[in-house]
Amino acid sequence: MAKAAYKVDGAATEVALRTRIRSKRRKNIIFVAAAIFALILLVLAFWQGIIVRHYTEKSDKLTAPIRMMVLSDLHSTIYGKDQKDLIEIIHSQAPDVIFLVGDIADDRVPHDGTKQLIARIGKEYPCYYVSGNHEYWSGEIGTIKGMMRASGIMVLEGDSKVIEINGQSLRICGVDDPDGFLPPYKESGAVRPAHWSDQLEACDKYTKDDIYTILLSHRPEKVNDYNKCRFDLILCGHAHGGQVRIPGILNGLYAPNQGFFPKYVGGYYKLENSTMIVSRGLVKNDIPRIFNPPEIVIIDVKPTHPL
Repeated sequence: MAKAAYKVDGAATEVALRTRIRSKRRKNIIFVAAAIFALILLVLAFWQGIIVRHYTEKSDKLTAPIRMMVLSDLHSTIYGKDQKDLIEIIHSQAPDVIFLVGDIADDRVPHDGTKQLIARIGKEYPCYYVSGNHEYWSGEIGTIKGMMRASGIMVLEGDSKVIEINGQSLRICGVDDPDGFLPPYKESGAVRPAHWSDQLEACDKYTKDDIYTILLSHRPEKVNDYNKCRFDLILCGHAHGGQVRIPGILNGLYAPNQGFFPKYVGGYYKLENSTMIVSRGLVKNDIPRIFNPPEIVIIDVKPTHPL
């Protein structure tokens, strides 16, 4: 009996030991899986590589597709030697036209990154630029606009240009940043209206029913003003994607001029009379971007009824 009891006790001990080992293994596997998941999540959260975000629009004012690229809020960030990494992505997307919607230069760092970019794209693509607030804050807005023009980039200041792309006309309008109308930042010697809204109204007068018209404006929060206008497409930057995002839950934590939990920080917005697309920008700086990598925006505008 004693021997039988010993065998039973030994078997029970062995089963208990195996159970503990299996339980420990499961816990180890769960721990390792959780650690790997957390690491992947951390990498994705703080990933700073450029992504290309695509949008598609349709219009009965076009007879052939047009591919537009939006670059915003570079703040002279460097992407490789002579902006090699950024230029390669631009080339890979083969845009018909490039729009620079403000803060391509910065008020705190040298303009090297800006110069390297515009020296290349100004020679290779039709490019159009409007100013951003940091470019006015730099006190060098005249120099920055001069750099753009010297590189072959068209600077828009409350005016418009009609261009031909793929055998059809396109009107590009652009306004300066609103801070350029404040006394500390007004351009010396510049002949300009008294208010930002005057530039916007001047651009709106160019809109016509038979030509696709785009507005370039740094500020997405000016929605109430844009709703009074008749542009087909409005392209903005400025908000840096709200800095912190939680995909599917929070589109942005904070944006200048909008505060916490802003609405217009990045993406596609249908307004009363037009569509607004906001770029999350290209800057990498001391403020972390969480689930909010730098981006280039591509918009393919296609005819509603292709020929």
